[in-house]
Amino acid sequence: MLNRIFSILGAQWLIHQDTAISYLPVLIAFIKGQDILLKPSEGPKPYIVGWSSPEEDIQTVKWYRLDDENIPDNSVAVIPIDGVICSWDSVYYMNLIRQAEANPRINSILFVINSPGGMISQIDVLANTIKGLSKPTVSVIAGMAASAAMWVSSATNYRIATSPMDTIGSIGVKTSIEDYSGMLEMNGIKITDIYASLATRKDEAVRTFLEKGDTKLISDKLDFVNQVFHSAIQQNLNITAESEVFTGADYFAARAQELGLINEINTMDYALTKAYSLGITNKLIYQSKTINF
Repeated sequence: MLNRIFSILGAQWLIHQDTAISYLPVLIAFIKGQDILLKPSEGPKPYIVGWSSPEEDIQTVKWYRLDDENIPDNSVAVIPIDGVICSWDSVYYMNLIRQAEANPRINSILFVINSPGGMISQIDVLANTIKGLSKPTVSVIAGMAASAAMWVSSATNYRIATSPMDTIGSIGVKTSIEDYSGMLEMNGIKITDIYASLATRKDEAVRTFLEKGDTKLISDKLDFVNQVFHSAIQQNLNITAESEVFTGADYFAARAQELGLINEINTMDYALTKAYSLGITNKLIYQSKTINF
């Protein structure tokens, strides 16, 4: 637990501003030595939805293991991405994705996203893992797909919002620098940093800011990550670099659709059927290529 707390405090983030601010009380509690709960130990579980044809009633199968070979053929794997995405969450999602990809009875994957974003670390790897799948993917937004979560959503083949009030976008990078020296000194703690004689550029960006108020080195790093983020969105969604989405704004669903961030606004059941249909089409195309070969 302690390692994860330090990972959170030291991480770079792609996260919606409102959520970042809401986490400040947690940070203050940690500094004061109070007990904190990072997130519930049990989040939404992945599950399987299976039916033999779109005309039949959708049946939720009560197996959580996506590698189960006893699930119905042409099932849809549903993977919830809920809350802040930490680096270990990205690794967890990638493991689930690989299980679904390897199971021949699963024809597509539906990601149910309600997330303000998360850590920079591993988020590009997660998005690229989704892009590299041979099975169709659909993301359905159930509340928010912002910042890092928008990156993940953009990697899917189709994107559906479920409410006109869903918040989508926030495509941009920021950082915050916390100076705890005053609080530490109030508690009788003074920290002095001493660097090796050759380590002249160690912590250079932060030192330059704290000593001179110069943010250029920090901005240069942010600009690099921002460009990687923007390039991914441009390629995944075929959006030009001049689009207003790259200002970092977030949008309600209708405007997000106009700007190309989502495909449509519809229901969860529709999203399931869409994923199933894409999976059937993909399987028929694959079988046709195999026969022709």
